[in-house]
Order: sequence, then structure tokens, then C-alpha cells
Amino acid sequence: MNGMTLPPGDAPATKKDIHARTRRLSPLLLAWVLLLAVETLGQVSLKFAGTHVGALEPNRHSILTALTTPWLWLGLACYLGQFVIWMRILEKSRLSSAFPTSAIAFVAIMIASWAVFGDPMGWEKILGSAIIVAGILLLGGDAHSAPPAPARHEAERNPP
Repeated sequence: MNGMTLPPGDAPATKKDIHARTRRLSPLLLAWVLLLAVETLGQVSLKFAGTHVGALEPNRHSILTALTTPWLWLGLACYLGQFVIWMRILEKSRLSSAFPTSAIAFVAIMIASWAVFGDPMGWEKILGSAIIVAGILLLGGDAHSAPPAPARHEAERNPP
């Protein structure tokens, strides 16, 4: 290092540091992949349900048709799954990093709607997707940051 000293906190990562970071990141990365898959499946399912049911009218027949559509139930189950996975992600991440990263779902859902429903995919959508991904990369993730600080609010320390 040519005799130069590094500022505090900028010391080279040791093998132990890298292993600890990888262990912490792997379940988080898995949670992100799962969230993306469940969120995309949920939106595709709700699109199928909406196509099957049509316009939801405030009458018995329309409501029963909606309630007997398996796609609706799969979509609702995906919403529940998203909630559970999102809580796990927030437990391990900073909200200021996690929330912008969740925008990747826009890109995944757009690709799924192109693949499953034949929605058009022009250069505008491709450019927009690239901008979303670039924005996520610029905002950064949690890979190089410390885990979230413990709760400081009195209500969070002593639940009712």
C-alpha cells in the first residue's frame, strides 16, 4: 500500500469479513429473488383473474364469479407471501435501500406481461427498464452497509 494508511473503517476486508458478509447476504439475496418471483406471479395471476371475471359489478353473480376464480386466490396468496418476505427483507435491510430496490419488480412484471400476455415491448419500455435498473444500482444496496440499527423508539423497545 506504499506506506499509506487507510482511513478508519476502510481497512481491507479479511477472509473472515468476506465470509461473514456472504453468510449475511445469501439469505437476503434469496429473499429478494423470492419476493420478485412471488410479486410477479401475483400480478400475472390477478391479470388472469381480471380477464376471466371482467368488470367487477356490485352484484351477486359478479362477486361469486370472482370468488370462484382460482387465479384470484393465487393472486391474494401472493400478496400475503409478499408481505411475509418483505418483513424478512426489512428485518435485515435499511428501508432507504430496500424500498428503491423493490422497483426492480416493475421490470420483472413488464417482462412477464410481454412473455405471458404478448404485451408490446418497444424501445421506450426497454430504455425505461434500463433507467430503473441504473437507478437501483446508483442508490446502492445493503451489500456494503452495516445492518440496520436497533430500535431507538420507546414503543419499539417495550411493546404493549
